[in-house]
Formats: sequence, C-alpha cells, structure tokens
Amino acid sequence: MDNQPLISVIVPNYNHGKFLEKRLDSIFKQTYNNFEVILLDDCSTDNSREILSKYADDGHVSHCVFNETNSGNTFRQWKKGIELAKGKFIWIAESDDFCDLSFLEKVSKPLTINDKISLSYCQSNRVDSSDKITGSWKTYTESLDPIQFTQNFILDGDFFIEKFLINKNVIPNASAVLFRKEKLQISNQLFNTPALRYCGDWVIYFQVIMKQEVSFIAESLNNFRYHDNSVIAVVSKSEKKLALIDIDLQMRNVMDDLLKQNTSANKHEIIKNNTKITKELKYDKALILFNDKQKWKAIVLVFGIMGFFIKKYPFRKRLNQLFNF
Repeated sequence: MDNQPLISVIVPNYNHGKFLEKRLDSIFKQTYNNFEVILLDDCSTDNSREILSKYADDGHVSHCVFNETNSGNTFRQWKKGIELAKGKFIWIAESDDFCDLSFLEKVSKPLTINDKISLSYCQSNRVDSSDKITGSWKTYTESLDPIQFTQNFILDGDFFIEKFLINKNVIPNASAVLFRKEKLQISNQLFNTPALRYCGDWVIYFQVIMKQEVSFIAESLNNFRYHDNSVIAVVSKSEKKLALIDIDLQMRNVMDDLLKQNTSANKHEIIKNNTKITKELKYDKALILFNDKQKWKAIVLVFGIMGFFIKKYPFRKRLNQLFNF
C-alpha cells in the first residue's frame, strides 16, 4: 500500500444533501485505501453543511471548505480542489453519484502500470433519484461502435478523439474518471465561455488525453445519477433545442482551437470530422429557424455552409423544403 500512489478525491457539492451520505459512504469504504478526501461546498442552502461536517472528522479528509457565496460554476470548485490536492491522481467524485467499493482499486490500476495513460475511466450505470438502476451508458456509445465499449481497452488518446470523443462525449461523467494530476488543468476559458458551464468536462477530457493514452474498464463501477436537478436534466428542460445546438456549436469552436494546437499525426482528420459535425449542426439550426419564422437568420446560416448543403442534399428538393419554392 505504501508503494501505491496517493489519490486525491475531490467532492464538489451544491445542495445534494439528499444524496451525500450514499456518495460519501461509497468513497470512505473503498477497498483501495491510500487516498485523501477534499470536501467542498458551494454555499448550499439545504442540510449539506451538517452532513459534510459529520464526515470531516474522518482521517482521510484533508480539507473541508464551505464557500460563503456561491461560485456560480462547478469548475471553479474543481480548480480549487485540484490546487489543494496532494495526490498523483485526481478523482472528481460528483456529490450526487455513487460507486462500487472497488472503483478506485480497479480504475487506478492502469494508471499505476502505464505512465502514458493520463485518463482512466469505467462504464457507468444510469440511476434515478431513488438509487434504482435504469440502464447502462453503454447504449450511448453503440451508435459509434457496438463492440468497443463492451471490453476493457487502452487506446492512443488522439485515436480515441478521432473515433469517439469528437463525435460526442463518450465519457459519461467525471465520477467515472481518474485523471493524472500533472495533465489536468482548469483554464479560465471554462469560466468565460457560457456553453462550458454545462459541458466543460468534455473540453477537459480533450486536453488531458491529447498525445497521451486513455484506459477504459468495461465494468459498470460508477452510478451516474440522472434526476430532476441534475445538470443534464435541467438543461434539457430549460433550454430549447436551438439553445442546445448553440451550446454544441460553442463547444466545437473551442475544440477546433484546441485541435489546431495539437501536433498529432491525425490532427487534420479530427479537424475534418469536427468541421463536418459543425456544418450538420448549423443545418439543423437553419431548419429550426425556418420553422420559427426566422427565415433571414436561416438563410445566412445556409449560405455559410452552401458547399456542404449542395453536396450532401439534393439541391432542388432541399430548396423546396426550406424556402417553400
């Protein structure tokens, strides 16, 4: 145990008092024992402070910090935790999720035997607010590859980006991930770009695995909670499809900037894929604008992707559909 690396477990909480005890018990009872816990509360208004204070006396807890004002961005809490962390590896254990008691033991193993691996993660269950397992996140990746995510693997990070991560965020959530700390940085861009409030973890995964390797454990050791107050659920309910497309487009602009800085052999192929997906999104947005009687905005979008528009779709048929000719 003394020869194994220390893991820093960061628990960023905001108003998850209902789920906190299950989350924390699943951390403190891990079969892997060489870790510290950093408890962070972002000025919760429920009973979170009382629960965290009870666990703060555990010998694993190195910090328990209560914000006096809400930071307004979960990634500010991530950054605070990482700056406090002493471990070689980082686990962002989201406060409404929970995990198998062997999570750390199994997911950390690839990192300990291969220095090129900068991110190791596992498959996740979907769970509801009552802890009931409602499915596996494996179904989310089947459209990309029905076989790849049924087995353990270690892949080149840039290959993983080209085949999977550029298409959609195939890493369910941070609770399923262990990061190599030296590769993990939280930039101010995560605070200044509105879209990244919802999916900044996607950008972080890109940054961490570029020119590195990624490990995947096919066993569902993480339980990713999908409930009425989760970030995904709130966005899905409160934002129209047009707004969701705009979030994705902002994300892809950020990705494009990151990819242009990369020097991998498949750099241009990844950028090509990202450009294609961006044009698809703009086309979908144009259709929505037409349906919302915002035809001039739609026309501007269509002209911006005219080459793609003509190549992919029968031109006259599409004109008839869009312009009602």
